[in-house]
Amino acid sequence: MSIEATVLRAMLRLARRCESADEEALALRVGGSRAEVRGAMRRLDSAGLVERRPGRAPRLTLAGLAVAIGLLPAGAARTGPSSRRSSRAA
Repeated sequence: MSIEATVLRAMLRLARRCESADEEALALRVGGSRAEVRGAMRRLDSAGLVERRPGRAPRLTLAGLAVAIGLLPAGAARTGPSSRRSSRAA
C-alpha cells in the first residue's frame, strides 16, 4: 500500500476519534518520517483529497473521505454504536 493510501486511512481513523491529524500523529501511525508524511500530504492536497490550511491540522475532503472508506477492508466501515444496534436487531 502506498504512503498516500496509508496516510488517508490514518486520517480517517483519527477523524473518527475526533483527534487532530497533524504530521507527528500521522507519522506515528503510518510508521514513516514527518518528511514522508509531508510529501504524501502535498500529493493528496494536489489531488483534492486533503485540505491543508496554514496553522491548522489537515483534514479529509469529501472525496478524500470516500477514498479512505474505500480503502478499508470489507465490513470495516460499519463499526460503531449504530452498526452494533442494527446487528442486535437482526
